[in-house]
Amino acid sequence: MLKNQWVIAVFALLLTTSSLLAQTSQDTLRASGKATGQSMLASLQGQPDYTTILQILNESGLNKQANPAGPYTVFVPNNGAFDELGDATLKGLLLPSSKKRLSRMLAYHVVRGSYTSDKLRDGQTLTNVLGQILVVHKQGDSITITDGRGTVADVIERDIRATNGVIHTINKVLEKNLPQADVR
Repeated sequence: MLKNQWVIAVFALLLTTSSLLAQTSQDTLRASGKATGQSMLASLQGQPDYTTILQILNESGLNKQANPAGPYTVFVPNNGAFDELGDATLKGLLLPSSKKRLSRMLAYHVVRGSYTSDKLRDGQTLTNVLGQILVVHKQGDSITITDGRGTVADVIERDIRATNGVIHTINKVLEKNLPQADVR
């Protein structure tokens, strides 16, 4: 149980620190392959593509956890990925009764180790911190990640190197048992 609690919180741990951390400029984050010189959270704060994930962390209370040393590789869903879930699903994830589910969903995106795009290869499997398999597909400069449901997420920003790991921005939320998007 203690191991599960640690694993569940890893995603939040990677993306959360106090609000005193400096924010990076948009140019620093948007430059794929560029080292930010800051933690993962500081690398994402203030960036328009990550407001939803940061809001989820704040509203769920998962932002009160420490930021581990790493290294970790995090496939961070952008705002558009969360929009695809629909408002009802997002609101449901923020209910106090859904905190464990939300934590597991976030942890699903975290892999131990530093995997920059040059270390990813077609057909490679990565084991996330929950012990689930993510499959890498790489054709030229195109990289996708497939989750346990068969959802394929495009890596749309890659190799954002933070002090505690690597961030790859993806356009889908990954999880083995995440329900389908709300009907709109």
